[in-house]
Amino acid sequence: MIGEILSFVNIILSFSILVVILMVYSVYRRVYLLWFILSFSIVPFIFVYSLIWSPGSPFKMGVVVYPISVIIIEVSMLIAQKNLIESIKSGEEEEYKMLLRDDIAILRAYEHLANFFIGRIVPLIGTSSIKELLESRIEKHPVLSGSFVGVDERLNTRALEEIVGKIEVEEISLAFYELISGLLELYSAFVPADKAIEDLRKATEKVMEKNAMIFDWIAPIVLFKTVLEPVLRKCRQEDIMEIAIMVNRSKSGIRVNKDGKIDVGMLYKEYPEKEKTDFIIDKFIYALNKMRPIIQQSIGEENANSMITSNFRKMPTNIKERLYGEGLVEKLPKGILEEEKVTLMSREKLIEELVDRRKKLENAYRELAEAELGKMKATFLDVVAHELRTPLTSIKTYVELFKKGKLGRLTKTQKEKLEIMEENVDKLTNLINDMLQIPSIDIKELELRKEKFPAEEVIGEIVEDCSTLLSEKSMSVSVNIPSSLAIQGDKNLLGKAIKNIIGNSIKYTPSGGKIKISAKMEGDKVHIKIKDNGVGISEDEIERIFDPFYTGNEKEGGMGLGLSIVKNIVEGHGGKVWAESTVGKGSTFHLLLPGGKND
Repeated sequence: MIGEILSFVNIILSFSILVVILMVYSVYRRVYLLWFILSFSIVPFIFVYSLIWSPGSPFKMGVVVYPISVIIIEVSMLIAQKNLIESIKSGEEEEYKMLLRDDIAILRAYEHLANFFIGRIVPLIGTSSIKELLESRIEKHPVLSGSFVGVDERLNTRALEEIVGKIEVEEISLAFYELISGLLELYSAFVPADKAIEDLRKATEKVMEKNAMIFDWIAPIVLFKTVLEPVLRKCRQEDIMEIAIMVNRSKSGIRVNKDGKIDVGMLYKEYPEKEKTDFIIDKFIYALNKMRPIIQQSIGEENANSMITSNFRKMPTNIKERLYGEGLVEKLPKGILEEEKVTLMSREKLIEELVDRRKKLENAYRELAEAELGKMKATFLDVVAHELRTPLTSIKTYVELFKKGKLGRLTKTQKEKLEIMEENVDKLTNLINDMLQIPSIDIKELELRKEKFPAEEVIGEIVEDCSTLLSEKSMSVSVNIPSSLAIQGDKNLLGKAIKNIIGNSIKYTPSGGKIKISAKMEGDKVHIKIKDNGVGISEDEIERIFDPFYTGNEKEGGMGLGLSIVKNIVEGHGGKVWAESTVGKGSTFHLLLPGGKND
């Protein structure tokens, strides 16, 4: 039994591993993964087979399945390993990029770049000049020791890979830059300069496709050697000499010789640990601004701008996109890549406009949804109110007839029950009236009912209406409202809102408590404060007290509509209502309403 359970568990684990490998294969689509899948698929087969066939089975040859399965697994694993190693050695697939160390990857990239030009020079002059150049560079830069041009007429740097971890990348880059510059000079001696520069663009593009990590190290070559140097060489000899003297004495990090060739070797020595791209762009812009006035004087402003722009556009796409993305275009002087600048600016403006339009659309949809919801809510409540009011009216009528004895004599108990019934009918009627005030107020209808009325007068009337409740709880109310203040709006609705708040203060303030009502002008609004020393409201409830039907921890039977109605009325008038409170010390309600001075 235990053996069967273990076999079952092994089957599940085997299938799980198989599923994972299938998922990996669906992403990477490698041949060696198919062989791994084949080998792992045999494992669950063996476990299933072990449950079906046993040593006591009549079919004795069934035992052969086990060694055959093991052989298939071993062969599949060997083929998978062989395919994986070939994939890594080829340097073409993702495994090569993932498993190769960064410094070795950069070394290999330089090797590819050098071999690109060696492959073009050898048919022209053979390998002897290339070997001499390599020896001279090894003498100057010992880090290249161990590199050689093999019988296959290709540069081999595998010996460097053994020690590359002990050498700074900057040192390797400087050494290979000088080697590649020498190869480029050899090549330029047999082909036109424009052809050599064009091949340099192709070479750097291919190297970038194989390994993007080389970008920071070949960007100086591309910018200075393919963009600026071809323009510099078109200048008059005396102008080149003037540029050389000025640039060589500056902090540009480059050197210009009498033929207009640019040496960027010093830049590799100055490379910062981080933000290398920004460093190179800044150095290029600095050098360009230094040279540009003399170049324009030598070959003409329009011609100079046109040549530099053309060279920028001929740059390898993968390098150009990186440089443009790092802000190179925006830093270029006027007249260079003007179309690209307009495109970038237009794109930014277009993005801003699209974002703005999206926000406007979202707001419009939200307002439309709220308007539709408001209409639906109002219609629903109207229907509910009508359906509830009709039976309530009938119940109230019969209650009154019973109480008056029109339908026969009643006992004392029956009269008491009828009074309870009448009170509940009145409560339900008031609840329905309150519910009808929850939907958004019709602004057009409200405008017709607006009037200007004294704040002191309406609040005084509300306090008078509440005098009975105040007396029952022995509470005092102080009113401090300037007689000059006036409120603009629907007097009945705003009076109801203020009365609801005062009623709440009375309800939640213990006997003998105090309520203070004050008002003052704030801009074009009247700010009314209603402060009590009641039980207060907790922080987690203060934001929810204006929500419909929210009652908090109330146990006295309220429906939670009073403050929701207040918020609806106040906001319908373009005002604002909020509360501040401390538990055990009381609450202050604020109403900000349209108003001004009495006429």
